[in-house]
Amino acid sequence: MLAPAPPEGAPTTAEVLAGEGLHVTGGAAPGYVEDRACSQCHRDLYRSYQSVGMARSFYRPTPERQVEDFSLLPFHHEASDRYYELERVGEHLVFRRYQLDDRGRRIFEVEQEVDWVLGSGNHARTYLYRTAAGELFQLPLAWYSNPGRWGMAPGYDRQRHPGILRVVVRECMACHNAYPDVPVGSDLEGEPSLYPEDLPEGIGCQRCHGPGAQHTRLALEGEADGAALRASIVNPGRLEPQRRDDVCNRCHLQPSVAIPGIQRFGAGDYSFEPGQDLAAHRVELDVVDSTLGDEDAFEINHHPYRLRQSRCYLESGGALSCLTCHDPHRTVAATQRAEHFRKACLTCHELSDCDLDEMTAATAGAAGVDLSIDPGDCVSCHMPKRRTQDVVQVVMTDHKIQRRPGGPELLAPRQEREPVLEDLVFLEPQRAPPGDQGEVYRAAAVLKLAPQTAAMEHLEKVLARSPAESLEPYLELARAQLGKDRLVAAETTLRAVLARVPDHPDATANLAVAVARQGRIDEGIELLRRALEIDPVEPESHFNLARLLEARGRREEAETELRRALEHRPNFPRAWHRLGLLEVASGRREEGLRDIRWALSLDPVLVPAALDLGRLLVAAGDREAAVTLWRRSLADAPESVELEQALAGLERGGTQSEAGGDR
Repeated sequence: MLAPAPPEGAPTTAEVLAGEGLHVTGGAAPGYVEDRACSQCHRDLYRSYQSVGMARSFYRPTPERQVEDFSLLPFHHEASDRYYELERVGEHLVFRRYQLDDRGRRIFEVEQEVDWVLGSGNHARTYLYRTAAGELFQLPLAWYSNPGRWGMAPGYDRQRHPGILRVVVRECMACHNAYPDVPVGSDLEGEPSLYPEDLPEGIGCQRCHGPGAQHTRLALEGEADGAALRASIVNPGRLEPQRRDDVCNRCHLQPSVAIPGIQRFGAGDYSFEPGQDLAAHRVELDVVDSTLGDEDAFEINHHPYRLRQSRCYLESGGALSCLTCHDPHRTVAATQRAEHFRKACLTCHELSDCDLDEMTAATAGAAGVDLSIDPGDCVSCHMPKRRTQDVVQVVMTDHKIQRRPGGPELLAPRQEREPVLEDLVFLEPQRAPPGDQGEVYRAAAVLKLAPQTAAMEHLEKVLARSPAESLEPYLELARAQLGKDRLVAAETTLRAVLARVPDHPDATANLAVAVARQGRIDEGIELLRRALEIDPVEPESHFNLARLLEARGRREEAETELRRALEHRPNFPRAWHRLGLLEVASGRREEGLRDIRWALSLDPVLVPAALDLGRLLVAAGDREAAVTLWRRSLADAPESVELEQALAGLERGGTQSEAGGDR
């Protein structure tokens, strides 16, 4: 919502509120103010909202917010054979991960201070840390409140997982927290996911009511009438049904975790404001996955997705919404929930409509039928809790209202599974981009996850016949072409992007990779230097420049670039590995061994580092240590033929050459 321009010479809203000690955001998400401003006039609502999960979605790990039981640690994850700890050290929370060798000694140990907690703790919470460059990374450990136990974070309960190196992308943070104060354009596709050191704590009032700076100013000045004051802020309950639902759907309507909704090209991740048309900001896609069989898809963020499948919703003509049952400002006490939700049901139904005796008689003896259901508790019968398919440790209320939804089988334990992507369909075809434009979005959504050949070739064909005005699909296409070693095609795509935006850092850096991999090393070096002039803190560009300089024998310059990469991203295992090799080559053996070991502490599955460290140990005469290292690494990466061959050669008592030799 745009505030009217102040008279010439009058102080701006930001200046007025600064005088009250309130900061107003600018940049990508302008016009937001700290939520404490809301408490001055809406004290009771502000206080009650603090108990709602949304208000506690993201925060510093202070002792007073602790709900976990640290005495249940360490947690041993059997699939990856790793141990995890969290320890309270004064005001700080420290994470540790390690493995044990054959003698029970800790190896590959890494320690990291937790900067942020993600999740209210109503169901679960996970832990994040921030690097100097402003990147956020997720840690593998999670606390699950309902069973009251530790487990792996979603997507980590398997032998191979991202460890401590999973990047937290803007698409996630745009829903898990209030919008940060970041520069204009920094939330667009192709821009790195970076966050300031100071972030909002929790999903605040304005995520549902819109930017509140102008409203706060009018309220503090006390000169506006009631109509003007109300017009300066959004009340979702007064919006027409589609816009009302869009406020909740911005974050809660996620058809599939496998393919998150994709931003409209040109729209930033922080651009949507309540009252706007969500379809102008996002394109929601649903996944076709027949491996689920007859079981309905049910994920942790499926509240509106499931509700919209209900006959109650479909026949309500827009009257039934999230707000029918939920007041976002308050948490309903457990003892009052049955009565609270029953009242919502009775706005359309009569209690006599539910013939519990007839229903149970018809299904007596069937698996999962609970004959002790309270007839006044509509929700526990018609919207029961189910175990989610994506966060298998959690059970959630199924918002698809059904006559006979099932019984205990809905709570049966699950194993994490990889989703199967057979096809993508628009969730709301009537609001989706038409024709070839829609095909571009479908292909780009797939390529954001992985460089799949079919999606890449489809996007190439569609863009050839219907060129896009936006850069985003071309950037996704170029990344896929690089991923599939289509180097000439990638170069062509990237040069077309740079012809339109000569200073695009991502396109410049990727073009450097494309030309270098075609053997044009010096051209790649110059392009990477250009990319770093545009964006000096991009760790990958420093790393890639170091590799090209190393290929040209310019080891000192390469070491300088690696140290710059590590200055911005200290948890960069490939950079520590290469730095260690350069240090060994320059005669600083102990430093090099230390840094390669640290690379393996950060990423124990970094096979090239394990191979090189083992070879260095063999060269130093410590064959036993090399065998132990390679056995452990092969257990983590059993598909590595090179590791298997090196270990076999060493166990036969072979020479350094048979173990793989120095590289």
